[in-house]
Amino acid sequence: MKLTFPRFGDSNIYGRLLFRELGVDFVVPAPNSAEGLERGAARAPEDICLPFKLMIDNLLSAWEQGADTVIMPATMGPCRLGEYGELLAVTMRKQGCDFRWILLDSISAIGVKELVHRLAQAVEDSLCSKRQIFRVLRKTYTLIKEFEKLEAEVRRLSPYDKTAGSSKAVLRTCRRALEQAEELSEAINIVRQSKKELHSLPRDMSKRPLRLLVTGEIYTQIEAFANHYIEDTLMDLGVSFEKNISIGWWVRNTVLNPFGGMLAEAKKNPLMPHRIGGYAKETINEALRCKKEGFDGILQLFPVGCMPEIVAKSVFDGLAKDEGLPVLSIVYDEMGGEAGYLTRIEAFIDMLERKRDMENVLSGDRCRIGKHGFCCNGR
Repeated sequence: MKLTFPRFGDSNIYGRLLFRELGVDFVVPAPNSAEGLERGAARAPEDICLPFKLMIDNLLSAWEQGADTVIMPATMGPCRLGEYGELLAVTMRKQGCDFRWILLDSISAIGVKELVHRLAQAVEDSLCSKRQIFRVLRKTYTLIKEFEKLEAEVRRLSPYDKTAGSSKAVLRTCRRALEQAEELSEAINIVRQSKKELHSLPRDMSKRPLRLLVTGEIYTQIEAFANHYIEDTLMDLGVSFEKNISIGWWVRNTVLNPFGGMLAEAKKNPLMPHRIGGYAKETINEALRCKKEGFDGILQLFPVGCMPEIVAKSVFDGLAKDEGLPVLSIVYDEMGGEAGYLTRIEAFIDMLERKRDMENVLSGDRCRIGKHGFCCNGR
């Protein structure tokens, strides 16, 4: 067995280290690229979404490197991801790639016993004992948590850097080091050292950056190529932001605590009490939190044709109208132009700055004339 899975976010880092320590033969697909997207789009069903097209190229790349088994997350329900496994299998067979498939559905859908059975299939070639396997799994999850905490700190602190881009540089260097790490313990130490470097950087905490919440469809949030590297763009624009949907979030809510998370969400989400597929319910949860915690605005990211996020957008439209909650929905497809996306983001940020400045004027705060020609509270 030679294992692979579609590439998104930092899954290639975690997967490589995990299966390396388990002694399972593993193939890392080539990084997502414009050429790969073009190849995937040419072989994808008509009107399918961007993630599917990228996954086709990932699996073609893995097949060319000798992979014969695919492990991937799935979610049963009305979202297309509920059909991804079967549809991908059919599509890949048409391309001459007859993979064996291991689909990791949620415990709430298939039960604990079946999920354990499927996970066991992924490590059936490993010579490790069950205790060793669980130890490696715990260390992998520790790495995911530690690295995602570092990412969250960089997103929050980067606007305060005295040397612009220094926080982002720490994160970039850490990620490159993780790609070269030989084992999980080394990787965890790399992340912890990077945290120390991040916290040692000189900062100007008197700055007042905008605070945004990034939410939307899970793949588009996690995969930087799919969202045109929006996190780098926001850091370059001096925005402090949060993004809570991640690989670690998926593990916690799908594998480790699926029922507790679902019950908590049902109580706190009056605008969408039922699941409609995908993670639209979580998107609305984020919007409600944004209103309560004083964020300046929301960026909703999703690919063309994503039904759950289209429904979530309609809820956002109502919130924007009734409660004055600023939301920018960015829809991605296979078009590669950067300028249009950048212009919209810059205009949204400029609008939020003007809105905040005007609120300061109306509140009677003492301030001075700012860059937009009126009060901007000393900035």
